[in-house]
Amino acid sequence: MIRVAIIDNDKLVPAGLRALLAGTGDIRLVHTATTVSEHLAAGPDADVVLLDLRLEDGTEAATNVAKLRRHGARVLVFSVHGDRRHVRATVRAGASGYLVKDDDAVKLADAIRSVHSGQPALTAELMSIINDDPPELSPQEARTLYLYGTGSTLAATARRMNVTIPTVRSYLTRIRAKWAAIDEPVDDVRTLVNEYQPHPDQAE
Repeated sequence: MIRVAIIDNDKLVPAGLRALLAGTGDIRLVHTATTVSEHLAAGPDADVVLLDLRLEDGTEAATNVAKLRRHGARVLVFSVHGDRRHVRATVRAGASGYLVKDDDAVKLADAIRSVHSGQPALTAELMSIINDDPPELSPQEARTLYLYGTGSTLAATARRMNVTIPTVRSYLTRIRAKWAAIDEPVDDVRTLVNEYQPHPDQAE
């Protein structure tokens, strides 16, 4: 029997997943929680954790995946959509799979079994998303993203780059435009920092 725990804000989701899994025979829902902290505090004996991408406590999905992995859990992320940034970030953090919430019971059960056996659970479509390269940035845009995305303020970023604050804002606007051009608009460019490997001189 594969024991599954679910971490999701919507109380209807676990009920729906329980119904979907009821007919499998080899998969059983053993615990539900609304946050990773609540789940870990309960310490359920689960083989696979189904983790909602967006939790209302404001925690980042990749951070949640990494925390669960540190406690030995195999993680299957699920969401209402599968965009490049979220898929890549969660897989890099150690998630074994990623499901879209409208996937059917067969896909869900197969994904859980794959993750439980130590195999990845990613569709060909999501694999293509992961393998797609992000939009190319100029050296100055990349350095701006690295500095601002790793905690520098606009003023500090401008000072370290020896440019003005309006120039920094201009670089950030260009970065947003490049992501919008591939139909992945970004509100906060700091969420993109892990999409790019920093060049050695970016932190100087």
